[in-house]
Amino acid sequence: MKVLVVTNMYAARNPALPAQGVFVTEQVDALHALHGDPIDVFVIESWRGRLAYLKSLFSVTCLIRRHAYDVVHYHFGLSACSAPWVRLFSRAKVVITFHGSDVMGRGWMRRLSLAAARFAHACIGVSEPITDVVSGVSKRCSTIPCAVNEALFVPPKDRVESAPGPKIVVFPSSPDRPEKDYPLFREVVERLSASFGFDVEERHIDGLDRIGVRDLLARADCLVMTSRREGSPQAVKEAMAVNLPVIAVDVGDVRRLLDGVSHCAVIEGRDAAVLARATAQVLNDAQRSDGRRRLESLGYFSKAVAMQVDRVYRTALAGTGERRSKPHARTCVPTSPQPEHNPNRTRDETH
Repeated sequence: MKVLVVTNMYAARNPALPAQGVFVTEQVDALHALHGDPIDVFVIESWRGRLAYLKSLFSVTCLIRRHAYDVVHYHFGLSACSAPWVRLFSRAKVVITFHGSDVMGRGWMRRLSLAAARFAHACIGVSEPITDVVSGVSKRCSTIPCAVNEALFVPPKDRVESAPGPKIVVFPSSPDRPEKDYPLFREVVERLSASFGFDVEERHIDGLDRIGVRDLLARADCLVMTSRREGSPQAVKEAMAVNLPVIAVDVGDVRRLLDGVSHCAVIEGRDAAVLARATAQVLNDAQRSDGRRRLESLGYFSKAVAMQVDRVYRTALAGTGERRSKPHARTCVPTSPQPEHNPNRTRDETH
């Protein structure tokens, strides 16, 4: 099977945000490992300006006319602006993965993304709310969140449960991203000190490579998510993979992710006092969660998710098309050869 992936985010391509799109990169790696066929990748350098999308029309058209691709898989709705040309000039099946901000907001981005969905043989939403939106224009839509690298994100072997010193509480993004609501997180941290007497060391998942993220989550005491919107947040899933307790507002699919997971909580509303109280309970317990068990049961590890994406490809090629399916795994420059695997790639925890 010959596959072309077209994406506006790919690890280590955007100099300003080297973590951007690491989940796409890892999905490409997992698909390659699954069936061994090479996967070509075309990165739309959207950080250089919107003109990059127009340029991609010509570049992608040239690629599909030069190579007999079986599948063209777009990541992010705007990346699929060339989907009509793929349908016109090739026999390739069009698959589009929607990541959240492309269809969950309002305005021109949502309209263009949903217009592109009409040209897809199959669509994928990385969370159920995204799939709900896309299903309004495409009945062949599956929910398949981006996966967690289970070989990299493993629980610590020798962690002392009640280590002396400050409690490490992780903010799962950059404070500069307004949708992550850092002010609410900061208020929670301040209450942990003022109301509950904890000495807290605040850490951010920002500017770290993959090993750095893994090591931070492995030695932290809790992750607190205060985002205003999410799809299927990678930071929460990666915390679960290393059995780090998570306290989160009810956003994206975190309630489903954390259902039944020990030493974790999903909080209704955005009250800092309630969030601080739940976080204080976790810090007092000083126990790891069993989040990794939950991830495995959901089928969220790389190989399982790759198998679900591959199933979407093969169903599209067979011409049957899935109608609003919910597989057990709920899923993720100019042309260049498949990049060599690098475990130190940076990450982007958000969709």
